[in-house]
Amino acid sequence: MLDCRQIGEKRHESSCCCPLCDQHPESINHLLVSYVFTRVFWYTMLRRFGLHSLAPQPDATSFLDWWEISSDIVPRMIKKGLNSLIILGAWMVWKHRNRVVFDGATPDFTLLLRSAEEERHKWQLAGAKGLSFLVAPMSNV
Repeated sequence: MLDCRQIGEKRHESSCCCPLCDQHPESINHLLVSYVFTRVFWYTMLRRFGLHSLAPQPDATSFLDWWEISSDIVPRMIKKGLNSLIILGAWMVWKHRNRVVFDGATPDFTLLLRSAEEERHKWQLAGAKGLSFLVAPMSNV
């Protein structure tokens, strides 16, 4: 991740604030677990698999801690799928952030969620079996 000075140089600004909320210092932990936009993204994405209780809470400050705790809570059978989902979600949030920073896009929750769903489907087609296992029980409901 570029530091604040490098980001400022790229954006021709001197601000070190998060480019999405413009309220908090930019950090990977803020982006992935503390930023309300992202917490709602995680909740919505995880809800599709009945895992919404694992979404980061408002007091979450560390992406790694949240991921480890969430991964430890779930049954072993779905751990691989959850880990894939978290990796995919973080990747999609990062790409969305880059579109905002470097392309001048506006944060768009619906676009982020739709893009994540499309990417999840591609990962499943490519053989991400853990994700397929998460989806299988939901298709019987």
